[in-house]
Order: sequence, then structure tokens, then C-alpha cells
Amino acid sequence: MRPCTQVSEASPAGALWGKIVQRYFFDLHWDDEHVVDEDGINHFDEGSALYYGQRIADKIGRDADYGSLKVEVFNSAHRLLATILPSIGRRHEQQALLGGRQIGAQLHAAA
Repeated sequence: MRPCTQVSEASPAGALWGKIVQRYFFDLHWDDEHVVDEDGINHFDEGSALYYGQRIADKIGRDADYGSLKVEVFNSAHRLLATILPSIGRRHEQQALLGGRQIGAQLHAAA
């Protein structure tokens, strides 16, 4: 097994940073389907990994069933950090693009 952290020694400006990054994993769930992330991606902290997980949920959620899509974020020790759902704004965006309306949704008249 490879080490979970890596050290980045050079920046674009040539300075030494010595920042430690950790690998995070993003598993996807739709209804009965489960896609396991076996490779993972390096991030500097949990906040960055969670933001990335939200971006995954929103991006994939544009084309998927919002009611069932979930992204589970794990750290390198495979401890669950969060289960992320697509943003509510993306749900409304998808409904608008597909022309779907919810029962009871009000239409706004153009000014």
C-alpha cells in the first residue's frame, strides 16, 4: 500500500512549501448502483475534499435522478467524512431545463 501523504516541495514561484496532502475517496450511489472510487484524489484538507465532493454531486446530478444521487467522501483511513447530496439550486436548474414543474409550483409572470 502506498503512503497516504505526499510532500509538495516546489511552487510555481520556486519557493519551498512543504505542504502535506492527503488522499480522499468519492463513492457514488444511485438507487441500487454503487460506484467505488479506488484511486482517490489528493487534497490539502477536508474542506477542500468536501467542496470537491459537492462539485461532483452537482455536476453528475445534472444528468442523474436527484432523489437518489449521493456522494460519500472518505479519508485515506477510509473513515466516512460526509454523505453529500446535489445542491437544491441544481435541482431547480434541472427541472427548468427539462420543463418539469412540481405540483403547486407558482409561475412568475414576465415584467
